[in-house]
Amino acid sequence: MTEKKKNGSGGKTRRDFLKDAGLLVGGTAIGSTVLLAACAGETETVTNTVTRTQTVTTTATESKFVCPIDGTEFDTFAELQAHFEATHGTVAGVVTLNVNGDNHLLQVQPYWSLAFVLREKLGLPGTKIGCDRGECGTCTVVVDGKAVYACTMLVTDAVGKNILTVEGLSDGITLNSLQQSFYNRGASQCGYCTPGFLMAATALLSANPNPSRDDVRLALSGHLCSCGEIHNFIEAVLEA
Repeated sequence: MTEKKKNGSGGKTRRDFLKDAGLLVGGTAIGSTVLLAACAGETETVTNTVTRTQTVTTTATESKFVCPIDGTEFDTFAELQAHFEATHGTVAGVVTLNVNGDNHLLQVQPYWSLAFVLREKLGLPGTKIGCDRGECGTCTVVVDGKAVYACTMLVTDAVGKNILTVEGLSDGITLNSLQQSFYNRGASQCGYCTPGFLMAATALLSANPNPSRDDVRLALSGHLCSCGEIHNFIEAVLEA
């Protein structure tokens, strides 16, 4: 006869105890909150309540124009400009840049490149930094209709000009025809050089809407693609 192991529950074996508690299924003990109630005795009820509270706060903020000298915010660029002229007058290094159709008043150093200002001061990281010496074409933007290496152009030389970056090609939701063509052709792998190619092609198509293959090859000749996608870039431009 097998000896029963005492567990303090009226001399029952562990198996009988679990069976009476409804915790033995097919010879296998299973875990459950029922075990808590069984162990607590007949007069005590154990209740486990789990409450999870999740609060999501969404804050809507409006775009403001900020004075680079005293940090005062204005609803329009005209208000900012009037405040600046009336309060600060002429301040060394303060310039106005027109980027993607918007004016920006900011204080710069004369040795800063346009690429640096676009990325670090205006928060437009689509302009990539590659070689940073005018050889790879990764930082290309369009200035007054011409493709320019932003890493070799001083920001002070861009004052009074219309600057277009890759962020300005679409409305933020719908790709323009050139971007869509690049997408359709799968004209990228790592994608790092793609903004530069897009901007060079944008300048080409603005000047010549129906370029030949040689025209496209020439326009993109100042750009490097380590992934070897140059053929697809050319086909995408021709398709657009």
